[in-house]
Amino acid sequence: MPKAKTPAIDRSATEQAIQLLDAATDHVLAHGLGDLSLRGVAEALGTSHRMLIYYFGSGDGFWQALLHRIRHAEQAARQRPEPSPGDPRAAVEAAWERYSAPGYLPIMQLMFEIYGRAIRDRERFSGFLEDVVGSWTTMLAARLQRDLGLDAAEAKLRARVELATVRGLLLDLVTTGDRKGTTAALKYFAAMMAAPPQAGT
Repeated sequence: MPKAKTPAIDRSATEQAIQLLDAATDHVLAHGLGDLSLRGVAEALGTSHRMLIYYFGSGDGFWQALLHRIRHAEQAARQRPEPSPGDPRAAVEAAWERYSAPGYLPIMQLMFEIYGRAIRDRERFSGFLEDVVGSWTTMLAARLQRDLGLDAAEAKLRARVELATVRGLLLDLVTTGDRKGTTAALKYFAAMMAAPPQAGT
């Protein structure tokens, strides 16, 4: 019995999809998600919503691919070596410098925009919601256990506090544009977290 032939890969279609995804990522980072209209994004990219559905299988397939691409850029930034292992103050300040940089801030701004959408439409954005807190606290807790020798429970709590504070100050920066004030607050928090615990506390 002859073996079934493996379907040929349409490389040109794959390349077109990648190009459209790259262009869509640039567009969304520059202009936000807008009304989540597939037609609106397609028009901005110089194509049609039918072509996006063709390349990505469905409208939701396109949005999931787009969010995955944006998360991938964010996750790649996480993999950079942390400075001064064992120095929690330097680690927090380095994270702030990275994520608050003018070139990276649009990704954070988009993340906050997606937050609101995802909370209202949890099924559609389930991948985003699973990743946006859990993967960060897991990564931070592992670093805190490794560098500071904290036990797992304390490392998890501290990771959550650190994530909430840095993310809250990033939201403050996106909202107010007050880079000087938010940076000062971040450094205050980093120094406070690095200070040795007082006796009796």
